Amino acid sequence: MCAKRAIEVEAVEDGPSVVVSNFFKGVSVPEETEFQLYKKRKQEEYVLHGENSRLEYDGESDPLAGGASQYVVAVYDKDSNKMQLYKAPVVTSKIIAKSTKTLKGPEIKSKGDVRFGAMRNALGEAFGTKKAKKAIADLERNRIDSDKLTDVAVDIVDTVKTASKDLPTRAELQENVSASNRPTPLANVDATDVEQIYPVESIIPKKELQFIRVGPILKEQDKEAKLEMFPYTSSKYVAKKLDIFTQASQMEKLQLLYYLSLLLGVYENRRVNNKQKLLERLNSPPEILVDGILDRFTVLRGGLYGKSKNRSYFIDPQNEDKLLCFILAIVLHLDNFLVEISPLAQELGIKPSRIVNLFRILGAIVKGATVSQAEAFGIPKSAAATYKIASLKVPFKLPEMTRRGRAARR
Repeated sequence: MCAKRAIEVEAVEDGPSVVVSNFFKGVSVPEETEFQLYKKRKQEEYVLHGENSRLEYDGESDPLAGGASQYVVAVYDKDSNKMQLYKAPVVTSKIIAKSTKTLKGPEIKSKGDVRFGAMRNALGEAFGTKKAKKAIADLERNRIDSDKLTDVAVDIVDTVKTASKDLPTRAELQENVSASNRPTPLANVDATDVEQIYPVESIIPKKELQFIRVGPILKEQDKEAKLEMFPYTSSKYVAKKLDIFTQASQMEKLQLLYYLSLLLGVYENRRVNNKQKLLERLNSPPEILVDGILDRFTVLRGGLYGKSKNRSYFIDPQNEDKLLCFILAIVLHLDNFLVEISPLAQELGIKPSRIVNLFRILGAIVKGATVSQAEAFGIPKSAAATYKIASLKVPFKLPEMTRRGRAARR
């Protein structure tokens, strides 16, 4: 075994070159956004401001927090085994849409102010100096007559109506934005059969589904040998389902189980950031399936070029939620749209509360188990009320996407 080497601190930077900002989870900042950091002269307090064409990002230090909200960012050089430390103050931040920002304008003068102005101008014209009289004349010459602008205003309104008649409505825009930001498969809100709410083709593209060939899995009789044909062999859930899907009529279910195994393998190795390394940790899945997953669930690292085999990527929080939602959608299909929360949370290694939130984003109903469900799942009746079950039913209503507050993210 190699002996551990102590890491040497090469330098410590006290200046505010780095800040830690608490924007809500999953925020994606456009590349054109520019940020500026300001520091108050006599206090250790900072102000952060950034903006792009649509949004403004404002943050400031919490003076009540004092030194309690203080971070240090370390930059490590593995070649020299040294690191540099940068003091990183914490700023409480928020995002403001420019389109909804309230702008302050001058107060409208009352009739009394107008009358006073007319009297002042009359006195100026009668007794004022040449300079004062010239200023009054210039003011009157540049004054806008609102009555003369009435026809112009009508023409402007008509032109705007004509130009904007084909633009989408606010409801349509919100629907399009919600659909593009939703981490779930495309839902069929008009479905009359629960299996068509999230149809298989919305989970696995048709061109990829044809590469999932499960005939050899059906023919194999040994369970261990069957499991070795899946991309990820460490899933207890997949191993348990192998005893159920054994008939040729269950071909589609077995294809879903194979794709679920691949998604579970990608999720388990979500910290891997290179396609070649990911392939080495999986059990020989078709490369076209891996390419499709990387295209839909990862972010390509900018500035890196080369063969697709060496593609470098990362999975941000938004795509991690999306990956989990697709996993849950497949589990709903495989469990006949009645899913136990606790075993699934153990399988994925995450808190049950997060599983519940993701199921609700999918539009599933999460409740305590009924007496009959408790008997079916082998749960004591006394624990049924607290044993959570997720179910999907028709008629289906797609839930609205909402942002969770700071307290809900803790």
